Amino acid sequence: MNKELRIFALSILTIFIMLACTDKKNPVGTGGQQGPPPMETTIHSEYFSSVFSYEDSLRNYNSNNLVLGNYNSNGFDNQLVCLLKFSSLADTFYQEITNSKLILKTKNNHNFDVIDNTTLKIGKMNINWFESTAIWNEPTDSTSWTNGDFSFIDGNDFDLINDLNIMIENEDSLTIEIPNDLVEEWILEDSLNFGLALFTEEPNKFLEIYSSEYIENGPTLYFDYQETEEDTIVTVNRLAAHDIHIASTEQEFTLFQDHLIISNIQPIRMTMKFEIPPDIFAAADNYTTTIEDTALYMQRLTINSAKLILSFDNSTQEYPIETGMNIDPYIVTKDSIDTSQQPLLANEDIQDLYTASSHDSLKSDAFKINITNILQAYSSGTYENNGIMLRSLQEGNDLKHTEFFYDPADPDNPQNPKIEIIFTPPFPED
Repeated sequence: MNKELRIFALSILTIFIMLACTDKKNPVGTGGQQGPPPMETTIHSEYFSSVFSYEDSLRNYNSNNLVLGNYNSNGFDNQLVCLLKFSSLADTFYQEITNSKLILKTKNNHNFDVIDNTTLKIGKMNINWFESTAIWNEPTDSTSWTNGDFSFIDGNDFDLINDLNIMIENEDSLTIEIPNDLVEEWILEDSLNFGLALFTEEPNKFLEIYSSEYIENGPTLYFDYQETEEDTIVTVNRLAAHDIHIASTEQEFTLFQDHLIISNIQPIRMTMKFEIPPDIFAAADNYTTTIEDTALYMQRLTINSAKLILSFDNSTQEYPIETGMNIDPYIVTKDSIDTSQQPLLANEDIQDLYTASSHDSLKSDAFKINITNILQAYSSGTYENNGIMLRSLQEGNDLKHTEFFYDPADPDNPQNPKIEIIFTPPFPED
């Protein structure tokens, strides 16, 4: 080792020794075993304001589920239509296509006692649509459906395919015979291949189908063909290249004042504001002296954990379908919210701090949502406290719907929202 390297190494070692030997107290609450112990405090519902839920438009891009059917929610009728599109079928074919069929794997069947060509309807789409942007009001981000909204009138958005043969296999698989000439048309006129629409006119019935994100169970089109006269017949299978569902609802963009509702279809999100009063930390800390600089005190304490506790209002749960729900919290960056705006909050009005999703089975007494990063951002002054927005991670995926208890007229009710906090107080300044 040359002289310069020895001098550098000795200098670094000296710095570490000096740091290890110092007994100066850390001014923030991170003193480890030598510092103040963590404490607990709670922000109760009396500090909550601007509590409401709002409905947003359904965007079903890259969803794991496809849903079709009809259901009633909050007293309103809703309808879901599934759209499928298959591409790269074949370059050409000899004479004819044969044995065309569509296979769908069902995930859940809700009230469909009989699935046949009278209950499950399929139509050939006559207008192009994009998976990433299609909703009930528009098939792409720049066009509308023929009549402004998606239409069931033959000859407009789609043509109904009559007399389909639908077979149920193994209780969870539907085999639907597709007209061979339709597949031939898609191959010969590839630019007019807009896929299929699946729906039902039956009330209070819906199917959940695996989407193409589940490759082994996704919607698959099969057909037989010869490319030339000399070729043998081959069976082609094509997973849906594009698949979504679109939804019609009578309550689009409804605002639910003083209600806490989370719904996947039609998507309903929650917003709320809450104060973070410094005195609740000071009281827990037995802080006896006057807080001369409140902002500085808040910046010096450490938020170890913060959980928003929402009690389930079990009397209003409508579709607690099997598995649970994941909820993501976002910081609202918009200074004020115009409740007449549609939709209420755009993507640029919220900020994701990448807090891990909080999960609940929907069978417990309360949903506990991790908002530690958000409280840290507020207490440190990194973000202005304009409130938070909460949404389901599975938004657009299924019909899970749940409501949480909130009664602003009774702030002492233990079922009201609250935030349970574990924090480490700062060292008292010398």
